[in-house]
Amino acid sequence: MMPLPEGSGVRALPTHEERNAIILRRTLSAISWIYAFWSGLFAAIALAIQQPVRGLYDVRLILLHAALLGAAGTWQWKPRRGMLALTLLAAAGSLYFVVLDLLRGHAETAVIDGAYVPLAAVLLIKSRPPA
Repeated sequence: MMPLPEGSGVRALPTHEERNAIILRRTLSAISWIYAFWSGLFAAIALAIQQPVRGLYDVRLILLHAALLGAAGTWQWKPRRGMLALTLLAAAGSLYFVVLDLLRGHAETAVIDGAYVPLAAVLLIKSRPPA
């Protein structure tokens, strides 16, 4: 928003470009929350059935990824310092699970896990402040 003359206490309406950036960031925020919900749900299911798998497939890694996605979504809704770093960490986590899915031969789940990365990249680039 552009400030009005000093002392008026009123701010101008956001420009068209600023509104578009807000909409794109909030879209990415919603996508991050959806991915966080599903990751958390799968981790909860794995915990409930007491899956014995550890190491690369540790349930705690899935929970950590869900937390990163949720935090990224929260920081994207109303941008705060560290939003870009959290989003990049969440995208890196998605890439980690893409590699694991491909190693297990599950290309369909790799596509779903990997879709977050290009979506986040495009929406982050499109929502940059105008130069």
